Amino acid sequence: MTVDPEQQLLQAFVAHARSPADPAPLLQICEALVGVKRDEQMLPWAEKGLALAPHNRGFVHACARALRLLGQHAQAAQTWIDSAPLDWPPLFHEARLGRDLYLSGDTTRAIALLEQVVNAPADDHDPDKLRARKWLAEALLSTGDARGFAHWIWRNRSDSGNYRYSAVPMWDGQSDLRGERVLVTHQMGYGDQFMLFGSIAHWRAAGAEIMVTCDEPIHSVVEASLAGCRVVAARRPLDQRSPLDESTLPAVEAFAPTMQATLLHLPMLAAHVQPCPEPWFAAWIRAPQLARDQATNWAHTLRAQHPGKALIGVFWDCAQRHNRDMRSKERSWAGLRSLPLAALESLTTNAALERRVHFISLHHPVAEMMGGSPRGNIAHYAPGIMSFGDTAACIEQLDAVISVDSGVANLAVMIGKPTAVLVNPAGEWRWGAAGTRSPWMRDAYVLRQTTIGEWDDVVSRTAAWLMQSQAAAPADSIRIAND
Repeated sequence: MTVDPEQQLLQAFVAHARSPADPAPLLQICEALVGVKRDEQMLPWAEKGLALAPHNRGFVHACARALRLLGQHAQAAQTWIDSAPLDWPPLFHEARLGRDLYLSGDTTRAIALLEQVVNAPADDHDPDKLRARKWLAEALLSTGDARGFAHWIWRNRSDSGNYRYSAVPMWDGQSDLRGERVLVTHQMGYGDQFMLFGSIAHWRAAGAEIMVTCDEPIHSVVEASLAGCRVVAARRPLDQRSPLDESTLPAVEAFAPTMQATLLHLPMLAAHVQPCPEPWFAAWIRAPQLARDQATNWAHTLRAQHPGKALIGVFWDCAQRHNRDMRSKERSWAGLRSLPLAALESLTTNAALERRVHFISLHHPVAEMMGGSPRGNIAHYAPGIMSFGDTAACIEQLDAVISVDSGVANLAVMIGKPTAVLVNPAGEWRWGAAGTRSPWMRDAYVLRQTTIGEWDDVVSRTAAWLMQSQAAAPADSIRIAND
């Protein structure tokens, strides 16, 4: 009989109350919190356990995990450093220390340590070696080093679900694709697809005919944007080497591919191009025509109501943080990426900005109701944001976008719209590790927290970006500068 996770947690609490000096119930509490997807709440229990059993590896792991979920990456790294003398399984300790060094901003040390793990004599399919490859890839890519893509592809064997159409071979690195018919299958999130599909232009330039699968919610956008490619919606694969859905097979068989590539393969072709493309991921997205027509009419009316003002889209809240059914990792990361409503209102209620700009919410109404609506100088897209096609059409009519690290930020940049991306110090590799420029995309202007969780300085710099002489100018006068 399976015990309910909440019941397990309650039993562990009771056991600890009866025997507070016994570390076993504390470890059970930590394990039960993982079971109920509240891993970020483990820290006080893990610290109590370490006080009783300082050499217990379970408490060390729980402590470091909770610190990472709370955004305290330097403290998580120090926890691994302090516990180095313990008897850890091969590669386990080094891989996780490397990850937390990278997330804390110590990228040079992280890369050196993760390279040691990747080059260790263990089997290439060792789970910790595969994890280290992912973190090494992201650390390298955050510095603009394209060698990271060769490590990133190993996610197809670890934490990223993917399709395998076994009737044709997988792309093995050839750069001459003349005469090839390539099936490109999707994986990961919307933002990843928006960015990585930008590499399809390299594959077509190499001579390939392309068929693409993508998530159904972004299908209309991808189809409108990849003229000359066949685009089909399919469910997102959750397991490695998943067979294609029966509903997708007829379209694939009609295309008759000669080879397959996954989404993770796409950026690797550019490494064969000399000089390398600049930017690596060029803007490529356009909205579906019907949505564009609606957005054009809406924008014409709104600009008449706010003459001389720039229209600035804003996206501030990652809805995953509200989903209690989601894993702690995704929920916590979404929370660390989200801008608090009060911080956003310091922009939307700023009188000086109101004289220059008019803000437009880029949230789906259901998501905005979960996170709250800001007061002040902000309106909503009148045709309604019900799909990514609507979001793309709205963004096309704006002068610039302000967004936290999200799928919408990727969408705006891949549309080619000047986009201020507000990120925390452990932000995604695509926004770079330092400075205001992404090493991979042209239209992103990156504004970073100096301390995770503190948004005031980022918001002040965002306001300054909007107030610059060439910033916040309406589309029919001066384009917002990114420099």
